[in-house]
Amino acid sequence: MERLKILINLTRVNKPIGFMLLFWPCSWGLAFAYNENQNFKIFFYYLILFFLGAVLMRSAGCIFNDIVDRDLDIKVKRTKKRPIASGKITVVESLFYVFILCLLSFFILIQFNLKTIILGMASMSLAFTYPFMKRITFWPQLFLGLTFNWGMIMGYAAIQNQVSVEIFTLYLAAIFWTLGYDTIYGAQDIKDDEIIGVKSTAIKFKKNIKFFVSSCYFLTFSFLGILFYENIRFNYSTLLMTMFFLTLIFQIKIFNKKNSNSCLKAFRLNNLSGLLMFFSILVI
Repeated sequence: MERLKILINLTRVNKPIGFMLLFWPCSWGLAFAYNENQNFKIFFYYLILFFLGAVLMRSAGCIFNDIVDRDLDIKVKRTKKRPIASGKITVVESLFYVFILCLLSFFILIQFNLKTIILGMASMSLAFTYPFMKRITFWPQLFLGLTFNWGMIMGYAAIQNQVSVEIFTLYLAAIFWTLGYDTIYGAQDIKDDEIIGVKSTAIKFKKNIKFFVSSCYFLTFSFLGILFYENIRFNYSTLLMTMFFLTLIFQIKIFNKKNSNSCLKAFRLNNLSGLLMFFSILVI
């Protein structure tokens, strides 16, 4: 039971917000493709596969991130009790778990067409490069946006067997969504990160952090507006998309960089945001 508890803490499966934020962009891509190819059976089957893939890859990513950050995590109050940083599990054992999770993810990936498999393999370079970004740039959140939303393009390609300008426009919208919410998340650790020399957009824009997050969410709104302007009329999709934007506005209102609980609360609200956008795209 102790080993199971360590594995759960290592993979963060007890904190579903992580893998859900990886899954929602995949679901957006699938929903967008479904509107062009009305095959519900394939859509639903792929939705399940992408959900399982998101859980597995998020878990692998968490472990690899903790391996890379073990020297930093021990210095941060929020992360010092993580299994690797606290010495509850070795790096070698952790790498073994990463290998198993990636292998399981690969078995899921090969259920799709060749284009999706190639896109999935390409995403590995993003996933395993991201943990190093906070050491070299103030924009690791932007790199996370590129990484976390790649599944959207894969989801679209899985159904349509191609990519399009439209799906890349949606991808850009999602990148700025991630840039905004992960800046809110990073605001929890500004003091500790500054002490240990870790970089983030939360630190870079700490004096105007709400303006920066607002700008990111405005760009999300702008790209979605460009993509869906022909469908802007009073219907369920517009209502759901409006609710999506209201959740973003509410996040900006409630988070306070001096109050870590408010940052976490605002960050977690993005699970609802992702769900609302999924249904908004699905019912267009």
